[in-house]
Amino acid sequence: MGKASDKMIPDCDVIVVGSGFAGIYALREARRRGFHVRGFEKAPDVGGTWYWNSYPGARCDVASYYYAYFFDREVVRQWNWSNVCAGQEEIQRYLRFAAEHCGIVDLISFNTTVRSATYSDDTGLWAVETLAKETLAKETGANETVLCRYLILAIGALSEPKTPDIEGVQNFAGEMYFTSYWPKDKVVDFRGKRVGVIGTGSSGVQVIPEVAKVARDVHVFQRTANYVVPTLAGPMNPAIVSSLRENPDAVRGKLRQTYGGNQPLNIGKHRFHELDEAGRLAALERAWEGHYVALAFWDAHLPEANAAISDFVRGKIRELVRDPRTAHRLVPWDHPLGGKRVCQSDIYFQTFNEPNVKLVCLRETPIESVTRDGITTSAETIPLDVIIYATGFDAMSGPVLAIDITGMNGLSMKQAWADGPMNYLGTMVNGFPNLFLPSSAMSPSVFSNMATLAEQQIDFIFDTVSWLEERGSARIHPRADSQKRWREETLQSAKRRPGALTTKSWYSGANVPGKPRVFMVYCGGFKRYHDACSAEVEGGFPSYELLPPAVST
Repeated sequence: MGKASDKMIPDCDVIVVGSGFAGIYALREARRRGFHVRGFEKAPDVGGTWYWNSYPGARCDVASYYYAYFFDREVVRQWNWSNVCAGQEEIQRYLRFAAEHCGIVDLISFNTTVRSATYSDDTGLWAVETLAKETLAKETGANETVLCRYLILAIGALSEPKTPDIEGVQNFAGEMYFTSYWPKDKVVDFRGKRVGVIGTGSSGVQVIPEVAKVARDVHVFQRTANYVVPTLAGPMNPAIVSSLRENPDAVRGKLRQTYGGNQPLNIGKHRFHELDEAGRLAALERAWEGHYVALAFWDAHLPEANAAISDFVRGKIRELVRDPRTAHRLVPWDHPLGGKRVCQSDIYFQTFNEPNVKLVCLRETPIESVTRDGITTSAETIPLDVIIYATGFDAMSGPVLAIDITGMNGLSMKQAWADGPMNYLGTMVNGFPNLFLPSSAMSPSVFSNMATLAEQQIDFIFDTVSWLEERGSARIHPRADSQKRWREETLQSAKRRPGALTTKSWYSGANVPGKPRVFMVYCGGFKRYHDACSAEVEGGFPSYELLPPAVST
């Protein structure tokens, strides 16, 4: 395939990178709307994050009733979930089922990484450079540069693993695993081994109890204590399943009118100030037993209600963990519930009651280095056979910046986002025409049901593309003032969320040394976000700049 400068005619209309929830639906919509489309996926199968995160205990923390597609009636009616909180393997099978049902698997080049994307001011085309897996490249010569008019990076918010910022990681002689990139070619056996787990976020909370069931010893290295609440896991309710299958289109519409793109299975029936102290405690106990403690009150978002919920969960942690010193260290004293992502597990805290599990509080005894035989803290050297890094991701902006992207006038995305991500409505960046970023920064993203968001954003993207095609205005990007306004609106929405701007978290890039501190999630609610997108379509995209057709188009 020739270089971008050698060609004036695109190889396809649309390129979709990634094949998770957003990527599969984007491929389906592109073909349904009559575009010539190609897909690229670095994994050997569809699933995105749900392909790679296959560590023991991995499961969804959003109810399977709604963590699913609703664009196709048959997909809704033919698939049967086994659990309210489906596990990783089941979710990946579901995404494979949906991809096959939509007939888009043959559009995807698997085992292929996108290295760069370069925009041509002269032609208005994107040149996407791909690199196939080494063995595949040797057999087929599959590396190529593909030209397209529209580029959709459906690469997810949590897909770029965070590199451990610990001295000596490469020195360890034992087994080393990452929850974000779990091995697919072998069964990992922890029986009788000394295992260290670094990280107590969502993946750590899920993997630690599973490892502790069989390992000889488990040392949990905790940097920051987190809130962990009971899961929604359990058998599916046939009545709810039946109601969802009656009219999937109506369900789809209703989800977009909610705060989180999700329909809570239960929520407190009273407002916080309607209850006295005894009534609040009773409501909190009911919510804990009913697995909806974060929504114990109708107005749980109020700072005083959030504070009561936070204190209640702290108390539950101290009840569940028998050793007072360990319990105290597991309590998140430094931030309110929701300041970081709330984890879910029915057995996490109880795991620390087991004799083979020890908590290492890194605020008291930080890691000094990883050695050949284990981990050295400021207090001791801990011998280990296995280290699991549950250290998470370079979230939201990380996956975008992992690709070498160059826009108008040679501007790179790294330059455009040097002070943190800037975009409009979480999908487009000034200076990068016809480049779309679903699930990226400044959208509801991880504060919403990602399945609902995937459908909503892809619909918005293709409504934009179709609007352009109908008018012969082949290129579009947001005005600089529009994305500045949206960044400010994102900041203002975060100010109304307890703990959002006062807690160090990956929501603002605090987990990655040197990363600009910018709060990256829109907290204004899914409905308000959806309405803002709809207003652009209905108003003829007033916040964007239309560029004249280039020579090639």
